Formats: sequence, C-alpha cells, structure tokens
Amino acid sequence: MTRTGYFLRLAVSVAIDIADFTLGRVPVVGSVGEGLGTAVLFVLWGWPGLVYLGELADPTDQLDGFLPTATLIALYVGVKQGYLFGADARGDLPAKK
Repeated sequence: MTRTGYFLRLAVSVAIDIADFTLGRVPVVGSVGEGLGTAVLFVLWGWPGLVYLGELADPTDQLDGFLPTATLIALYVGVKQGYLFGADARGDLPAKK
C-alpha cells in the first residue's frame, strides 16, 4: 500500500465513523451498519478491522457512536506500518549521527 492509498483508506474509515455517529442512532440500522462496517474494515485493514465487532456489544446503538473505532483502527495501522510518522519513528532504521 502506498502512502496515498493509506490516506484514502483512512478517509473511508472516517466516513464509516461519521455514518455510525449519524445513521447509527437508529437501533436496527446501527447494528446492520456495524456488521457491514466490520466487513469493510477487515478488507481495508486486515485482522485489526475485526476490533470493530466490539461496537455490536451495545444493543441500543446509542453509546458506541461516540467512540471513533474505525478511525482508531486506521491510525493504529498507520503508526504500526509507518505511514503516519515514517519508518524512522518505528525504529526500523538506524539513528542518524
């Protein structure tokens, strides 16, 4: 994945969180959206995307909208793979003298 590809995927993750915050207030729509969101996030980010399944733990769909889980998953992958701060921040490259 390129750096540009990462930021496009990050934008999709932010859009999922915005949809969850707005449309996710409706109980059945929110649960279906979280199931679909988990599938999309798994395709985008791999195994870390399955963390989004935790949003199904709230059957009322009222509290989980305030936690931007999809965005946090994207930021985690970005830091871990060096797309946000570069490989130097992860310690992969030797320090410059």
